[in-house]
Amino acid sequence: MGLALLLWLKDLSTAGTVAGLAADTVTLVLAVFAVRGLLQSGQQPAQGITASGGGAVAAGGSIGRVVTGNNNQLSGPAPAPVSGSAIPTGPVDASGAKAVSAGGSIGEAVTGDGNSA
Repeated sequence: MGLALLLWLKDLSTAGTVAGLAADTVTLVLAVFAVRGLLQSGQQPAQGITASGGGAVAAGGSIGRVVTGNNNQLSGPAPAPVSGSAIPTGPVDASGAKAVSAGGSIGEAVTGDGNSA
């Protein structure tokens, strides 16, 4: 670029100044895009995780216990979900009454009415 400016302007000092200004402008624009990309990469979008319907539950990660029914009597601690990736690889959708969906594992899901354990 400097050589092209030198041939066009026929002045080494002016060609160097213009090339430096152009390089500074390109560097500034790239820095703005880099900062914008870093700010956006820190955000985890909640897209793809939806629950619709009465008592529906959808989670992006793992679930220990979900109880969506009525008049349930459960005792004891909730089972631990199986360890693994808590980030869903695709959409997590629970649609319909008492539907349960997770991006990870589900330890226990009680969706009926009147259960006891």
